[in-house]
Amino acid sequence: AGRPGESPAPPTAQLSSQRKFDEIKKANQAAAKKLVEDQFSSSSEDDDEDAEGKQGKILAKTFTIYTNQTDGDASELERTRQYMNEAFQSGAMTCLICIASVKRNQAVWSCCGCFCIFHLPCIQKWARDSLFLVSSPLTDDDFGKKDYPWPCPKCRFEYKRSETPTRYYCYCGKVEDPALDPWLVPHSCGQVCEREFKPSCGHKCLLLCHPGPCPPCPKMVTTTCYCKKAKPVPRRCSAKEWSCHLPCGRTLPCGQHTCENPCHSGNCKPCPQVSKQQCICGRQTAERLCASPRWQCDQVCGRTLPCGNHTCEQVCHAGPCGDCPRSGKRSCPCEKSKFTLPCTEDVPTCGDSCDKVLECGIHKCSQRCHRGPCEICRQEVEKQCRCGKHTKRMPCHKPYLCETKCTKIRDCQKHQCKRKVVVIHVQRL
Repeated sequence: AGRPGESPAPPTAQLSSQRKFDEIKKANQAAAKKLVEDQFSSSSEDDDEDAEGKQGKILAKTFTIYTNQTDGDASELERTRQYMNEAFQSGAMTCLICIASVKRNQAVWSCCGCFCIFHLPCIQKWARDSLFLVSSPLTDDDFGKKDYPWPCPKCRFEYKRSETPTRYYCYCGKVEDPALDPWLVPHSCGQVCEREFKPSCGHKCLLLCHPGPCPPCPKMVTTTCYCKKAKPVPRRCSAKEWSCHLPCGRTLPCGQHTCENPCHSGNCKPCPQVSKQQCICGRQTAERLCASPRWQCDQVCGRTLPCGNHTCEQVCHAGPCGDCPRSGKRSCPCEKSKFTLPCTEDVPTCGDSCDKVLECGIHKCSQRCHRGPCEICRQEVEKQCRCGKHTKRMPCHKPYLCETKCTKIRDCQKHQCKRKVVVIHVQRL
């Protein structure tokens, strides 16, 4: 309604005013929403002293349980502190897939190999594309039979298809969709990490849920040195292995000498001493390195076999000689029949045809089962001469040389220049 005495505004003017009011209202709401998002996107966007003090309190709270175990010593936390400082700083954390900043109100995924952080939708698309590129050359029969891995974009650490991230979790993996809390490290749930240390020592991480690798184990344990000679002393679990620097003294594999190296981890080095060592069969003795005591002489064993009739024909060897090779079932010369005879008796021939392939590689021996080598092939076949101009029927084992003059070019054997010379010769039967 207008003022008294004035005519009311037309309907079109009222609609225009309402439209402008709605547009201004929507713009104000968008500006307020953007202000809230910018305020919580990264705590490092405020560069004043209050923001720095707040960040310091959050870091101190995260490290409290750990430093209580180390009497305030935080020297082992520098690497983890670096990852946490980057999580607070605007633009320090960048998704390597989309090359955009990672904000604290966005769903993320962290690689367990390099601890690099990516947007959750970005890493999901990366995994799908990687699996598609690997499996695309496969046939329909091979597809799906093998669980092909996909790699981290930064460190190439491989994950199984089933390990493709589907949900947003905090760093320690306890809480899904962690709440946005300005008094916690971005993407942290605020609970104790409790991930197992690597390498595993039986203890768990004492920091609050944090980005990056877990620090070394701060627990105190009582342990002795590598050689076990020194008295056990209390040490940090992460540095529980130590050397007393005294001679190791453990007996070396040669059984004659002891290790003279300072107290060390792992197995002792091979013995560097030289001593007299027997060969495998024990007949000969020679000076050799203790690190390689087993050696073989060139003498035949010669020990009597269990049959009592023959001796071992093996060259210097360890262990028993075994049974007599002539004992048990033995085959006849053509290997078609087997006989069980005393080792002192020779196997008789079976009377069947030999049928072994002759030297020509084509025909078989037509003799009856016999000892010794088979005779030469005497079957008549059509043979071609070497120059290929004539053929003749003749025994298989004989070459066919015709009487045609043969002109061949070959390399000169007198000169190093490899000159070609013409050689004319006559081939006769």
